[in-house]
Amino acid sequence: MEATTPTVNVGARRSVALAFVLGALFVVTVVAVDPRGLVPSGPLRWTATLALMGAAVCTLLLQPVMGNPRRIPRIPQTAGNPRRIPQQWVAWLWVGLLLWLFLASVFGADALHAWIGTPDRRMGWLAWLTFPLMYLCGQALTSELDRRIVLRGAAIAAGILGVWCVFERAGWSLIDESFAGHRVGGPFGQPAYVGAIAVLLAPLSAGVAFDRAGSRAWRVVGAAGAIGATAALLLAQTRGAWFGIVVALVLLGSRHSAVARRRWREIGLVAAAIVVLFAVTPLGGRAAGAFDLGHGTTRGRFDDWAVGARVVEHDPFIGVGPEGYRVVFPRVVSERYVRCYGTDVIPDRAHNGIIDVATSGGVVAGLLYAALLVLLLVAAWRSMRGRDPLTLALACAAVAYIVQQQFLFPLSEIDPLFWVVAGMLVASRAAGPARERRVNRAIPAVIAVLVLFGVVMGTREVLADRLLERAATEPGATGLHDADRATRLRPDSIRTWYVAARIAARGETITDVDAAVKRVERGLRQSPRDPALRVLHADLLVQRALRSGLDDDRARAEAVVDGYIADAPHEARLQRDRLALDSTRSSTRAVRPAAPEKS
Repeated sequence: MEATTPTVNVGARRSVALAFVLGALFVVTVVAVDPRGLVPSGPLRWTATLALMGAAVCTLLLQPVMGNPRRIPRIPQTAGNPRRIPQQWVAWLWVGLLLWLFLASVFGADALHAWIGTPDRRMGWLAWLTFPLMYLCGQALTSELDRRIVLRGAAIAAGILGVWCVFERAGWSLIDESFAGHRVGGPFGQPAYVGAIAVLLAPLSAGVAFDRAGSRAWRVVGAAGAIGATAALLLAQTRGAWFGIVVALVLLGSRHSAVARRRWREIGLVAAAIVVLFAVTPLGGRAAGAFDLGHGTTRGRFDDWAVGARVVEHDPFIGVGPEGYRVVFPRVVSERYVRCYGTDVIPDRAHNGIIDVATSGGVVAGLLYAALLVLLLVAAWRSMRGRDPLTLALACAAVAYIVQQQFLFPLSEIDPLFWVVAGMLVASRAAGPARERRVNRAIPAVIAVLVLFGVVMGTREVLADRLLERAATEPGATGLHDADRATRLRPDSIRTWYVAARIAARGETITDVDAAVKRVERGLRQSPRDPALRVLHADLLVQRALRSGLDDDRARAEAVVDGYIADAPHEARLQRDRLALDSTRSSTRAVRPAAPEKS
């Protein structure tokens, strides 16, 4: 009689490993902050999350048992569930959107950053590529255990986020940032980002808290995470995020109206507590300001949408490419907008998810992205009929995030988490056994090499960012030496060249101005139409002309400034540079001695 070998469920082992990686992605997205860097919330988070996303994709593709073919789970299409959203629709929408954005990147307004993204937003085509990959990873998690692991990671991240925001409101934070109205920026250094991730983490944490199949310890962790994410949501004072969570709760209540009627006392008590909280704190004024359509930030948001719509109107077919909005903004913005809001901070994104995508890829890209979001909203609405707390949490998180994004824009830091949630939400509606599809053995190796290259470049950027922070506080040649080392680590980064030029210009001699001009022109080679670099370039050339008093320097400065004004007719700083040149020319003519009369 032959001995039997116990069967190993390879797919289950693979999905659990993937779930742990995705759960860690939620935590790392919140905690990856580098206080020693010039931008603490930037390079380290991007590098760490890229490594985890690469690990997740490779885990999805690789088979943990040697000798077995590598396969990737595919959710079946069954005729017995006609209310399900066909997976082919989502797949073809993603393929169409990525191909269209690829075409927009080829002809984009910023040839380099359309692919890799700017150091501030990182929303190039490669960042867009991570979203469907994270969606596939989330879609592969079909078991209750897998989803529970990921949501527990989200609950831990929510608790950390809440503690961070509370400490920051009390006056202590690793990131030295301050915002109007005592808003908190948390580990992201931006209140809007805190609101965006809070509406995602709060429902997921609540799902863990109400998960009866979980242990008491994990339910406590979920409750703490829900409280922490709610505190972060309130302290960030992001009204678009508030609106998103309200819409999700209203839809959930309408789906479970019978339960809401039975629990009317508890719901009324919570509603009364919220009203009192907003009445006795500045939160009430912040909420009331949303209805002031003629002034304030609400009017500013409408004006931002109008500028974004104007960009789409100018380039309706292919758009301006990813990260091209900041390049064309000075050319299309109206004089009234500049008069109302100034240009000290040049907007680099349209503050509406669909409009923002339309500016990057034209009307076609905007429609494809809108269709994706509509399909997810339909899936969430249908999922809200059930009573499983994990599925309800996924549905509420998806709805809240989609709604708040229409007052912000897609985020390279947080949207991967949203698409993981979207994938799990769609997978939770799948019926029947999952089939598998073969994957070429070379694909995981190629992905691993690409991720490794990205991590190496990210590590170099982390080091460069620390050098820039040190250079900003060091005097003289030492600071400039550190800034130049940063440019050698990341010569493709416009931030390193911008900061190096500013540091070089701190000197008092004309040779220091020349050194600054040299560095800003190196940055302009990477992004010839970057507005910040152009303004700095014009300022330096005008300063050079004023110090030297030479006609050649003045002529060069005038040519550059006039060329920049042609692309940015309402840029106040360029206009000031032109006036400075004109006043210098006038004063020179006034003191010039009269020519002797001919005899």
